[in-house]
Amino acid sequence: MLRSLIFLVVLAGFAPAAWADYPDRPIRLIVGYAPGGSTDIVARLMADRMGARLGQTMLVENRGGAGGVAAAMIVLQQEADGYTLMLETNGLNQAAALGTRMPFDPVEAWAPIGLAAFGANALVVHPSVPARTMREFQALGRAASEPLRFGSPSVGLTSQLFAQGLGIEIEDIRYRGTSAALADLLAGRFQAYTIALAGILPHVQSGAIRALAIAGTRRSAVMPDLPTTAEQGFPDLVVASLFGLVSKAGTPAERITLLHATLNAVLAEPETTQRLFASGLEIDPSPDPAAFGRTIREDFERWDTVARRGNLRQ
Repeated sequence: MLRSLIFLVVLAGFAPAAWADYPDRPIRLIVGYAPGGSTDIVARLMADRMGARLGQTMLVENRGGAGGVAAAMIVLQQEADGYTLMLETNGLNQAAALGTRMPFDPVEAWAPIGLAAFGANALVVHPSVPARTMREFQALGRAASEPLRFGSPSVGLTSQLFAQGLGIEIEDIRYRGTSAALADLLAGRFQAYTIALAGILPHVQSGAIRALAIAGTRRSAVMPDLPTTAEQGFPDLVVASLFGLVSKAGTPAERITLLHATLNAVLAEPETTQRLFASGLEIDPSPDPAAFGRTIREDFERWDTVARRGNLRQ
């Protein structure tokens, strides 16, 4: 026992400097969308709670554009030191799948930290749309003389995934972020939208928009009365918005380890769980950074398939 204690003390004396002095200044968390919606809910909660645990301020910066490319470029132009992080979502992978020009690899450019939360997407429509089920919406789309109009944040592909699954034609109306798209849906400027419940829950509950299905294999605990796509005969229409943290590739492993442990500690807090749950999100911590890296790659491959199937690459 004594020899083990001596060994640990000596080892501690040779601990990397990254453990001793990181972080010693504020950390930036870059979000690739305009303020509002699910991304802000997750980013600001993680920044607040992680900053408190790390003893440093974590500053959220919204830099919308090109499905997250603008935000990614800010992170990649900084040192790989763990002081500039990015909120990883499906957006960047969808942009890459569509052929959006980016001077980096959307998967390999990052040092993954961990998955924070995910939210199965819901298909919602304006109340003027005469459909209350997926089958009714499918019939409406197939009988329409013009493509149904879907709102999409930035270069999102989720609408196309639904169009392919339902076998209908749609017109994508592109927006810089979720808040602008939601405002136009509420105003009836387009007919349908696919988004994580976190961004639209109050509007569904108030009746301002109608939810037709949750795109998952099980119902949401937040809206247990909302049927899944699988229950309504569309088992392949399963899609979730993911929210996690990444740093620039090459960030010291010790710092990634510290950030991963801090993120998971925050996700274990009852207050964090309750706030994310109330927003329609579910917590699914990565067991290690590498596991989140695999999630990012699988997400890219999924959207690449959708883009190729629909001949959507630019």
